[in-house]
Amino acid sequence: MFEEAFLKVGERLGALQAKVVVALSGGAIMLAIMAAAGVYVWMHPVLHCRQQSALLFFGTAIRQGSHTGHIGGDEWKGFVESAIVPRLPDGFTVLEGQGFYRSAIDGAAARESTYILMVAHRNDADINGRLATIVEDYKTRFHQESVLRLDQCGAYKF
Repeated sequence: MFEEAFLKVGERLGALQAKVVVALSGGAIMLAIMAAAGVYVWMHPVLHCRQQSALLFFGTAIRQGSHTGHIGGDEWKGFVESAIVPRLPDGFTVLEGQGFYRSAIDGAAARESTYILMVAHRNDADINGRLATIVEDYKTRFHQESVLRLDQCGAYKF
């Protein structure tokens, strides 16, 4: 009789231990998921912002093989009117600057006049697509290697 009682207690403890192991495993899995989500947010903070500011840097030097030139003020104005204004009707700001970079193609150091487009915008696929289209249009139209884009979390109001 003592043995039967001991076996029943052992069975109950075994079931309890199994439940504890399952609960602890589930908790560990949840902690791992939460840690991974935290790393994702930390590494991609702009994806979780409702409002952003974007800076796009448009270099004006044109280098095609041995030919060099610059995008003139009238060409830039034409680009603004045809490619930027229709895509950003809510507004933007353009600044002029001097850019310095090293070419990814040949490693040459370059210095050039630069136009900087500043845009405060909501964070959604539509506006990000518009900005990407502006960048691709500029690169194609003026034979550019790249356009630098900086995105930051922001808060704005008018």
